[in-house]
Amino acid sequence: MKVNKKDHILNWFFNSFSPLDILMIIYVFSVLIWMLFPIKPIAKEHNAFILETLKYFAIYITIVVTYSIYRNSPKIYKFKIIQTAAAITFKMSPFIVGTFIYEKLYYIIPSVINYNFDMELFKIDSFILGDDGSRILEKLLWNTDIIEILAFFYIFYFAVLYIPFIKRFFTRTPVFDLFITGFSLTFLIAFFLNIVFPSLGPKFFFPSDFYQYDLVSGHWMNSCDNMIENLSGGYQAFPSLHFGGPAYILLFDFIHNRRRFWVWLLPIIIVWTSAIFLRYHYVTDHIGGLVIVLFSVWITPKFMSFYTKKADSYREKSGKYFKRSYYFPLDYDRKNKDYHNDKEWL
Repeated sequence: MKVNKKDHILNWFFNSFSPLDILMIIYVFSVLIWMLFPIKPIAKEHNAFILETLKYFAIYITIVVTYSIYRNSPKIYKFKIIQTAAAITFKMSPFIVGTFIYEKLYYIIPSVINYNFDMELFKIDSFILGDDGSRILEKLLWNTDIIEILAFFYIFYFAVLYIPFIKRFFTRTPVFDLFITGFSLTFLIAFFLNIVFPSLGPKFFFPSDFYQYDLVSGHWMNSCDNMIENLSGGYQAFPSLHFGGPAYILLFDFIHNRRRFWVWLLPIIIVWTSAIFLRYHYVTDHIGGLVIVLFSVWITPKFMSFYTKKADSYREKSGKYFKRSYYFPLDYDRKNKDYHNDKEWL
């Protein structure tokens, strides 16, 4: 039977490009489209950023295509060391490209839009709570010793993200690709909303006399301020990834690994509290992060199921077997005990 060339190409595409790769492509082009319609006239920084983004995106696509060719070449795919190195490069490339865009954009946001949304976020906080969330926590928890403790937990956020991520990467459970796709979707949506609705956060928006007390400088407090100012230019309050990232991990573990959920619950609650107490986020930022997490947890299995069925369909039509760069069990269900693991602590 003569194979339709279109089916053959789509067979290769759906098996070589993972659902996460598709999300990355959508994200990159969404950012580029947003950059082409600025409120202020296009500055020279825009063109440089667009060209640099396209360059890194081309490298990313090259990695995906090279990985597909490599996996479908039996003569060279048999070496374990190369397999591991190639897999790590392939799986990490979306994060490298996404983070690059995320960081670079903040330095040109002022040239794109001369307005931030801090006052609107403050008004929502005041409507819900009667005041800014940071000032409420200031009244409830204020103690000079607690500042450094919460500053440490604000940075501990990265351990909350990377420890479960790295653990899952090397154990490669059946729901690994489900986890990494939903986790990445949470970040990509937040990255895009960060640049569409730029906001500085209470600490950098309001004058110091807005609060009753000054945050006493210390090692961890200074580290937090330097991280915010140097890595992102400050435009990253809404929605809160200090809420969204850990919340996705927590909710995913509540579904798939209840023991790990209870291990991480308290440290994550302290991370959430630190983001408000240290005045980096509004409570509304956390609410925005929660909405994104709930959406990601809901939509990711549906999207991956649809995508996998498409890949199977084109594989059958084409009659050629391309090794798949991702895995999603079509019998997956949140209640299916085969996809639960309540034995691990980390």
